[in-house]
Amino acid sequence: MATSHNPSPAATAFTRFIFIVGREDGEAFLGRLRGAGGAIARGFFNDFDADGARDTQAREAIQFLVAEGEIYPDSVMTAAAHVVQVTGKYRPKLEQVEVELRRRLGDAAGVFSIEGAERPPRYSSAEMQDFAYRPAAPRRSGRQAVHAIILPMNKTADWWAKPALERHAYFYPHADDVTGCAVRGHAQAAAEGIPALYRRLLHNPDGYQRPGEFDFITYFEHDQEHAEIFDRVHRALQDTSQNPEWRYVREGPLWRGRRVLKW
Repeated sequence: MATSHNPSPAATAFTRFIFIVGREDGEAFLGRLRGAGGAIARGFFNDFDADGARDTQAREAIQFLVAEGEIYPDSVMTAAAHVVQVTGKYRPKLEQVEVELRRRLGDAAGVFSIEGAERPPRYSSAEMQDFAYRPAAPRRSGRQAVHAIILPMNKTADWWAKPALERHAYFYPHADDVTGCAVRGHAQAAAEGIPALYRRLLHNPDGYQRPGEFDFITYFEHDQEHAEIFDRVHRALQDTSQNPEWRYVREGPLWRGRRVLKW
């Protein structure tokens, strides 16, 4: 059995992203998918109607997503035309949602899921609260913030071998220990996105460095006006001359889609 490394504080909520790759085309499959979506949604708040108060409310929530643009068979994630996101405090209930979805879709679709847990920030301070968290974009409904992005990732073993204070330093302006140059760090590299992109960071509920699993899932929502901001921030974070932390990041497939009231 894989072991947990660098355990985090207890989770405040769990989220499961369930990716669906249809094996059938046409209205018959869409009808079956819509019926399954309606069945699993019972008892959940539909996050299409979420607003800024959502994060302070203890709700079990569901959200339906459809892929934007072309889909690619490179991975199960990028091949998925449909995704459902379920969130709640009771982890087994989210597992039951996936079981029921698989049962209802049967051989008509392939189903794959990844899971994350919300936890208090690992790397924070009063200054980081003022810079990154207080001005952060609030949650808005799917009628306004139409677009959704799911980006899982891992950190390398070298990252986890660093002392916690050294890892913390990468989020602030500092001198790069490889080049000796002054760098912006993670927070400043991402500054343009703070007021424009709604963001949630999810941790692997069972710990980090687990074979075949992701350490983190980052989830974003934004409106059409801010679509290019995500790409600019993403490039800035990947630029190790600005953000040396990314030497230790291994990104998973990036999935882009739209939030919809129902499939």
